[in-house]
Amino acid sequence: MLNNLLIIDATPKKDGIAYSFVQIAKETADSLGLDAKVVKLKEVGLRKCDMCGDGWGICFYEHRCVFGDKDGFDDLQKLVAEADAYVYVTPVYWSEISEELQLFWDKLRRCETSKLWNGKDDVNSSHKNKPSILVASAGGGGRGISSTFVNMERAVDQLGERSDFKDGTAGIFDYIAVNRWNQTYKRDTLKAAIVEMTAINRDGKPVAPMNHSIEPNG
Repeated sequence: MLNNLLIIDATPKKDGIAYSFVQIAKETADSLGLDAKVVKLKEVGLRKCDMCGDGWGICFYEHRCVFGDKDGFDDLQKLVAEADAYVYVTPVYWSEISEELQLFWDKLRRCETSKLWNGKDDVNSSHKNKPSILVASAGGGGRGISSTFVNMERAVDQLGERSDFKDGTAGIFDYIAVNRWNQTYKRDTLKAAIVEMTAINRDGKPVAPMNHSIEPNG
């Protein structure tokens, strides 16, 4: 069973639809007895990637950010490495992920994906062999979610090298598209997705009975 769940909160708000999905993820993980941590990116204060040197700095060779000990990225990168699975929750702005999530992934991809290029079997990206649930919440009727998922899928695929599970899930366990009209039943969908995702092992096979009953939101 995947026990350590990292929930990435990419909304700047502490209320609203997107944030409610962060809360649902944490509550569900707690009810399952998982070790779940929430990181609110807005509060970390990450510095933007400076494209050090000629475009690559120590991120390429040492797989860390030169500013990581100053802006909190070192601690965040450690949490990412320790996690067994991820839930990413972002609002949709301009048909894209939030600026905070983009900033985080810009830095993480440079430090982690570069590990996949060194040809060493004992050095791998923190996302390799790990699943993610992607949640995108758009205002209005939900326009822009599809292009947001393209962005999210690309980042997770690059971090995991599209070879995470033998059953072909490629690191993305589920996509949950949220708008103001479907938010109630999509909360139940997120609950079920977390239950199912954490009941698998690193080979993508269930190690606990699937389709557990969950308490609906009502």
